[in-house]
Amino acid sequence: MQISYCGDNGDSQSTMRKLFDSAAVLFSKYEFDDVTVDAIVESAGVAKGTFYLYFKSKDALIAAFLLDYVSRLDAEYKRHLDSQPRGASASDLLLSLTEKIADMVTGAIGYNRMKTAYKVMLAHDVNMDTITGYNRFLYEISADVIRRGIENGELQSSLSPDVLARHYVTAIRGICYEWCIRYPDFDLKEHALTHVRIMLNGICAKPGSSL
Repeated sequence: MQISYCGDNGDSQSTMRKLFDSAAVLFSKYEFDDVTVDAIVESAGVAKGTFYLYFKSKDALIAAFLLDYVSRLDAEYKRHLDSQPRGASASDLLLSLTEKIADMVTGAIGYNRMKTAYKVMLAHDVNMDTITGYNRFLYEISADVIRRGIENGELQSSLSPDVLARHYVTAIRGICYEWCIRYPDFDLKEHALTHVRIMLNGICAKPGSSL
């Protein structure tokens, strides 16, 4: 995903890029709450007032960072699916994708960053449609797996693949939120896989099959 810059001036774009890149480096080392605007501008080598020409607040910059990060995450999920054995069932692919998401959330992202991400999304101070909207790439790749499962007779449902994908992603998001509020006494991967297995049993074309 490309970061949008205000204005057409090349120096303006360069300055915003410095701010964003400096923040991204700091966010990779420290938790969101531990990174201050002062640290960002010092790392970028710009005046503090310049920061607010481009971002209304630190949360607005975090939102831009999250939009970029989620885009790269979804691309990684697509690569993960593409790496699975040829002929793998739709059920196995969705379960593998679920494991990958759980691993990324608990490992690469972590509890504190997920907590801050939900805070930014719930505040509605910045537009997060790229993450929360149905146009997110994760919906597309999930729907594609489900569609192939229906086409080959493995899955069946009166609902469309797109609607089923929305249910899948909504469930994963809800379980991630549950993980945040029950942390650390909640196994994200275990609960996510259990929930997805329940969903798959409901649309499996062979009643009684075990996932």
